[in-house]
Amino acid sequence: MLNKTVNWQTHTSGKGYWSRFEQTVTVVRVKISYVSDKGDFGELRAYFDTRTWDVNEAGLIYSDPRWIDEFRGLMCSLGFTRTACEDISYSEQGMQGSNYVSMDVGAEFMREAEPMYRFAINQEAVNT
Repeated sequence: MLNKTVNWQTHTSGKGYWSRFEQTVTVVRVKISYVSDKGDFGELRAYFDTRTWDVNEAGLIYSDPRWIDEFRGLMCSLGFTRTACEDISYSEQGMQGSNYVSMDVGAEFMREAEPMYRFAINQEAVNT
């Protein structure tokens, strides 16, 4: 499964529904945390350094337009196509965490991510 350590600098615009802070946020890991049975939908989490973003003080990154645009671009740097990266959107507000941004990924993204999570599942079976 996609579970990659990164060191990405992203920025919020302060124009989200849950925060008015314009700030640099360090993303430290990206992970597919859920895949549907059909493999056509999933949840992607972007874990951030809580020293650069504290949801108790700054609110949720969720719905900030600059942050998700920058994040999509950084995901493309991992080898995903622009089409797959455009298939990343914020999940619902209730799925957001205190140290991660939760996003939905659709069939286009999952098609490209499938070899990554299929390899992880196969490796897990070998190691047990």
